[in-house]
Amino acid sequence: MLSKISSLYTKEEWKKILDSFDNEKNICVFLNTLKTNAIFLEDEFLKENLKFKKLNEYCYLFNAKDKSILSSMKAFNEAKFYIQNYSSYLCALNLGVKSGDSVLDLCAAPGGKSINLANFMQNTGYLACNEASKDRFFILQKNLKKYGINAKLFLKDGKAIGNLCPNKFDKILLDAPCSTLAKIGFDLEKSYKEIKNIAKLQKKLLHSALKALKIGGELVYSTCTFTKEENEEVIENALKSEFKIKLLDINLEHALAKDAKSNEFDEISKCKRIIPSSDYDGFFIAKLRKV
Repeated sequence: MLSKISSLYTKEEWKKILDSFDNEKNICVFLNTLKTNAIFLEDEFLKENLKFKKLNEYCYLFNAKDKSILSSMKAFNEAKFYIQNYSSYLCALNLGVKSGDSVLDLCAAPGGKSINLANFMQNTGYLACNEASKDRFFILQKNLKKYGINAKLFLKDGKAIGNLCPNKFDKILLDAPCSTLAKIGFDLEKSYKEIKNIAKLQKKLLHSALKALKIGGELVYSTCTFTKEENEEVIENALKSEFKIKLLDINLEHALAKDAKSNEFDEISKCKRIIPSSDYDGFFIAKLRKV
């Protein structure tokens, strides 16, 4: 499996991937505008003598050694910011939600991307957050309450959502369960059989999500892993399905990425493989429109 993954990258890209696991990553935090504002929060950071880089109107980047200070701050305990990997933020950003939208976060726990979406929507419209795992559902519930998120929570099998509410949502985020190799590294290498079983679930979840999506609606599919089976092949499967789909461009902001590749569909190049660095994890992001 490792050799199959490495073959998807150049030698330079593969070295960057391996190097990214050698050191602790820098810390990205997301401003919760539902409880505070940038001026207040930046002043709180300065009071702690924290140096930061402002990435955009929501995200700040800190040195890895500052994580313990950030997580012990009063502003963090009061849910005025959320500690989140920058690549995860990009998944939510690319959904392009706005006030008044009807939005589904299909595999929502622990809730970071739901917090992003609620901020982008200014806590208006309809945000549905679903989680299939009972234990993870209660973590999601606790986090969204703490951060003041206006959302409806559901403990449902994501594979059933399409049948339960067909053609309901303007936007859907599917950050799918995956082998998490971009987070944990390759020490616990998954077997090919395990990868194929995960990919089978991902295909079913994406099919369900597409069924729940309105015509003209948009969907972001993402994973924090490197395998082609869990990424490009899942999108290929959707393109071969009964749904008519158009792939859309991805906004990467500051992240380095390479185009995805497919022997069957040239348009899969619009999907992106984020190359991990000291500032963010590796991710796969695809954006689809149901037409």
